[in-house]
Amino acid sequence: MSSTTSTEEEDVLPDSTVSESGRSESEDIVSTQEEEREEKEDAEEKKDPPRDEAPHAESEEMNSLASTVSSSQDSQDSSDGTIHALLPKVNCPEKIVVCLDMGKEMTSRHVSSRDGSQFSPLSLAKRVIEIFVKTKSRMDRRHQFALMVLHDTPTLVTPFTHDPDVFCEDLRAQEETMECQMTFNVAQLLQEIVQLVPLPEIEEVEIIPPPYVVRVLLLYGRSHCVPSAPEDSQQMLSELLLSPHLFLDALYVHEPPAEDNKSIEIFNAICDLDRKCLSYVYEVATNVTMFHNHMAKLLAHPLQRPTQSDTYYKLQSSEDVS
Repeated sequence: MSSTTSTEEEDVLPDSTVSESGRSESEDIVSTQEEEREEKEDAEEKKDPPRDEAPHAESEEMNSLASTVSSSQDSQDSSDGTIHALLPKVNCPEKIVVCLDMGKEMTSRHVSSRDGSQFSPLSLAKRVIEIFVKTKSRMDRRHQFALMVLHDTPTLVTPFTHDPDVFCEDLRAQEETMECQMTFNVAQLLQEIVQLVPLPEIEEVEIIPPPYVVRVLLLYGRSHCVPSAPEDSQQMLSELLLSPHLFLDALYVHEPPAEDNKSIEIFNAICDLDRKCLSYVYEVATNVTMFHNHMAKLLAHPLQRPTQSDTYYKLQSSEDVS
């Protein structure tokens, strides 16, 4: 139909009909817009958050490192992550082994706080570890803590202790860093840990609560040394990482990703250690606040916390919930 005919038909319509037709069209448009907005919000809510909600807000160059998180998780979909649903969610004692990197990179650069204060990654790491240990001890006095320092090989500094003051005194004494090799044997680290504390042996793990769980808290600060394991240690490493009572959490302290470092490759390698999809893995480059926030997120008991992909740390108003 031509535009002329259409115009003529519109001219003969009663005023009330035109008004009702226009109002109906306007309501349809508003309704459609509201439906599209609700569908968009629903899609965003259903979308799985990354390992860390906003760990890379420091700079745009961190986005490349953030993108490795979801890809690492996707590659682990076939792992035995379902074991988390079978384990008793009990508040049993934790035996926490803090593994502090003492490579040269932990003191070779500095980060600035908002007030302009300068800190080395090592000094920040020691401060947040001390806060973590003292807070964790107040939460449950049954928890025990051991300290290992990482050079080319791991070295035990403090055997397991219930006393956070003893642990922190040894932690503060760690000052000397050294140049390390270009590889780090993570299998050797875990092997020494299970020699220090044997893993609980329970046949019906989905029914019987363990007497304790072992948690490895790795603070790794190298941007040029990729953690790996020799071929002859791969089976042993997999068995340990798949143990239902061993958990490995990590805070990776690194240089901003660049062509002359391996920050992204190292972060991928650390994420690949999460064979059960139950680890919490965080990273930080220059943000002092995020350094503290990430350690606070590690306070939760590994048997009682959700998987990291399900965590959400923002408060919602009652209107958002409804």
